[in-house]
Amino acid sequence: MPRGGRTKTREVSERRCIATGASQPKPGLIRFAIGPGNAVVPDLAEKLPGRGIWVSAERAALTRAVKKNLFPRGAKAPVVTPPDLVAEVEALLAHRLISLVSLARKAGQALAGAEKVKS
Repeated sequence: MPRGGRTKTREVSERRCIATGASQPKPGLIRFAIGPGNAVVPDLAEKLPGRGIWVSAERAALTRAVKKNLFPRGAKAPVVTPPDLVAEVEALLAHRLISLVSLARKAGQALAGAEKVKS
């Protein structure tokens, strides 16, 4: 039983988006951490140390968080938000997707070509 004597009603832990204010399961959010020089760093693997700042995995939410400078409030400390953070996250997500597809292809889980897919 968790704190407060309540029974656990959800399977996946939820986090609150700093841009929209909505609580969502972690798979629908992108985690950011504070790196060297107090810079905001995307943490797609969710393994960097420190306080996590969560933003919805939507371009509009991330753009809003950068434009309104919401990261210092989420970090509870003065931080530097790179102006090209949206483009950096997009590039990192594309790279991660390509590497996951290549791993699936090497494991024989991903198929390409009309004949292979038909069989």
